[in-house]
Amino acid sequence: MIATSEYTLRDVQISLQPSAKEMMGMDFLCFTSPWNEQDYHEMQKQPAFNNWLLEIPAVCSIGMLAFQSVPPELEILRLGVHPDWRKRGFAEFMLEQLEILAKSDRIESLWLEVHAANKSAVSLYSKLAYKETGSRKNYYRNPSGDALLFKKLLKHDT
Repeated sequence: MIATSEYTLRDVQISLQPSAKEMMGMDFLCFTSPWNEQDYHEMQKQPAFNNWLLEIPAVCSIGMLAFQSVPPELEILRLGVHPDWRKRGFAEFMLEQLEILAKSDRIESLWLEVHAANKSAVSLYSKLAYKETGSRKNYYRNPSGDALLFKKLLKHDT
């Protein structure tokens, strides 16, 4: 077992072109309804799709982010941190890096949906100025529940 307390944000890097297998592996660790390797393989063929793997080089992968960008919007599809590495700022770090990228690409808004029962994620999105814009009743199956829709408008320097 890796002693997670030895590592901080200073130690991480983002892999911008992870394999479908790497993404599936992290997805499996983060979610109860993971995407499979074929899902990632097919998504990676799409020009609007991007995925990142958060890693501590030569140690392990600790998080992932999948999104699609169709300017002027960007939709976050998956954001996850390995359970052993949660509550250390890694999800917030990935969202901050995504916002930097989005601003450089002149993206106007970020969108996502999250399980209503995922209080940690809802709290994080609210902290980072995402605004709840609606819900989808009974959207999720495993575990069952509603999806909350969030949007963040990006401000650009003129």
